[in-house]
Amino acid sequence: MERRDFCRSMAGITVGIGSLAGSTLSPLRADDRDRDSLRVRAAEGEIYELQAAFHRAKSTQDIDLMMSLWAEDASLTIPGNPNSPFVGLDQIRAFLLTTGSFVHLRLSLAPSFKIQIDVHGSEAFFYEECHDIGDFNLPTRFIASSTFLAGTLRRVDGAWLFWIMNGGSASPLSVNHYYFP
Repeated sequence: MERRDFCRSMAGITVGIGSLAGSTLSPLRADDRDRDSLRVRAAEGEIYELQAAFHRAKSTQDIDLMMSLWAEDASLTIPGNPNSPFVGLDQIRAFLLTTGSFVHLRLSLAPSFKIQIDVHGSEAFFYEECHDIGDFNLPTRFIASSTFLAGTLRRVDGAWLFWIMNGGSASPLSVNHYYFP
């Protein structure tokens, strides 16, 4: 390309950029979209922290940490369980204390590529799977259970909490099958 051709093309680019400045996409609208995108990304990061705390609570059998992750008016529905749904912190706590991770020491893992988060203001859809490893520190380790937890999270006093949740079996194991909804 010769210099004069380059200069002509630069003039065209300058005119094109100038016309974009006068288009219907105002800088304010772009800024609003950027702010909304940043809010959603920040919320997703906080929800990943909630999810990590959930697995830490299971793996360390820390029921107090676990219960701090649930809204006071939360519910947990477990298909096939005659006492389900479990409503409120007392019922959820009592149920969780009977489950594998709180009865047997297990390492709770989650396939990160299957986690789903869809934020809508102060609520979010959430899906994860938990694969608990029994005897995790021994050569006899085994997959003790595979479950899912899914439903609606709610932001309460600046923190994301489990709110209207569903749980159940995530078996057979699958790379691309989701067990809820």
